[in-house]
Amino acid sequence: MRNFDFETLADAQDVDLGTDYNPDLIVLSGAQLHLKTAPCVIEALIKRAASGLYGWTASDRPAYINAVKNWMKEVRAYEIKKEWIVPSYGTLKAISTSIRAFTDENDGIIVQPPVYVLYSRVITNARRRIVYNPLIYRNGYYEMDFENLEYLMARPENKMMILCNPHNPIMDIWEEEELKTVARLAKKYNVLVVADEIYAEHVFYGNRVTPYSTIPEAADNCIVCTSIGKSFNFTGTSHSNIIIPNEEIRKKYVTQRDAEHYGSLDPFMYTAVVAAYSREGKEWIDALINFVTENIEKVKDFFSRYLPDVTICRHRAGTLLWADFNKLGLTEEQLHDFLTNDAGILMDRGSQYGPGGEGFCRFQVGIPRSELETALERLLEAGKRRGIIK
Repeated sequence: MRNFDFETLADAQDVDLGTDYNPDLIVLSGAQLHLKTAPCVIEALIKRAASGLYGWTASDRPAYINAVKNWMKEVRAYEIKKEWIVPSYGTLKAISTSIRAFTDENDGIIVQPPVYVLYSRVITNARRRIVYNPLIYRNGYYEMDFENLEYLMARPENKMMILCNPHNPIMDIWEEEELKTVARLAKKYNVLVVADEIYAEHVFYGNRVTPYSTIPEAADNCIVCTSIGKSFNFTGTSHSNIIIPNEEIRKKYVTQRDAEHYGSLDPFMYTAVVAAYSREGKEWIDALINFVTENIEKVKDFFSRYLPDVTICRHRAGTLLWADFNKLGLTEEQLHDFLTNDAGILMDRGSQYGPGGEGFCRFQVGIPRSELETALERLLEAGKRRGIIK
């Protein structure tokens, strides 16, 4: 396997990146990798930039559509038809478009907290109601509450569910049988499911993410969101490829997308997607997973040895970890005061992900090994000073 640069802290390069990088802190907050993306993508974008032409780019170019179709087949074992692919301006924008196309103001949109924080903004901005089906936490892993989900879906004002898989922030995968139950209930109660699968390429320990539309009862009642945003570190760009098997749903979605001023592909995203969805791109993903796996094992070993009261929740996807700090007996303010001011580490507060997130932290491990080791050293020293680590 080719050697890749996973030791450069991308944030610290001498370039105006427009980020809040602070050399005095170890920033583990946020979902973006702190590593450079795949060389094949960087090289393609340099060539594109040097061309001097950044004009209108058709959404149906064969090279682009074929790249998406072949990637889904080869990497995700996901057989799709070319006409199912609907380029859009970002996953959140696509979810917003779906909400506006298929629901009315004051309708309910079901989400399952703790869950990605920006779903709530998209829902409320569209003047819809957030409807919570909280996940059930059981000793370091989560389950869906199907009894409550059926109760919520049976209510006629709840028209849509946003299904996050892999689920952010818990960074776990929903099994095929669980997806079948969601699909059966959604079909029974006529609830449209928007499946956010943008973490699907970052899977660990031999697991895989079942594409939601491959569930027989889901195929004609879903919208599936895919992107290179998380997989290739393009979280600062607004681009996604939405997979919609059902023709009627697809036409209605496209009508709404175009009404919201969709024009053409961003020329740089055209180039990035074609370059990423390649043999070289998959080779980089595989190397990244191997590298991050070693980082994860270092983190688990550290917490097991020094902070056994902290539970690293079951992790099967994404370069982030979700940890339960509640047994330390600290309030959220006390916990993050310790992490930030004593240890010099930034993590995401669990409470921002909704009910059930209190006392948890989400943190990035897609970082250079040296940066991770420094973070753990800081945590150990600060923990000993504060008496948290004996």
